[in-house]
Amino acid sequence: MKRSTDINIVIGIGIFTVVAMIAYWYAWFLAPDIVRARIPTDPDYSVYVGYEQAFPLPDAFVTIAALVGVIGLWKMRDWGMLAMLLTAGGAFFLGLEDLLFDLQHNMLIPFNGAAVIELAIVLVIMSLGPIMTVLLWKHRRDLVK
Repeated sequence: MKRSTDINIVIGIGIFTVVAMIAYWYAWFLAPDIVRARIPTDPDYSVYVGYEQAFPLPDAFVTIAALVGVIGLWKMRDWGMLAMLLTAGGAFFLGLEDLLFDLQHNMLIPFNGAAVIELAIVLVIMSLGPIMTVLLWKHRRDLVK
């Protein structure tokens, strides 16, 4: 069965998710200046680092779900849709969690370059979940037999 353009888009989002998550955590531990929104001299640095370091496990779950989803959707299997829906829900949750932390800890004030990047990341993360869900739901009959 031929994959629709929408399913190919979801596969692309899944691949992006896997690559972005691996790149983020690689940078976090090996080149922190690239991704950290706070520097060690900031008064809230330890709170920020503690918060971020609570996420390798949930991010690993989303990454593995995305990888399984990509493989399953590529093969047009129903378990690919299930895995990608888990990815979508996880992405939306992670985006909401980041947004709440950012608002509670004034991560977006002052609204400078770092704040713009942080907000852009949150908005991208939060938009991927609903996009994947809508596209998958639209083609659910193609994937569930």
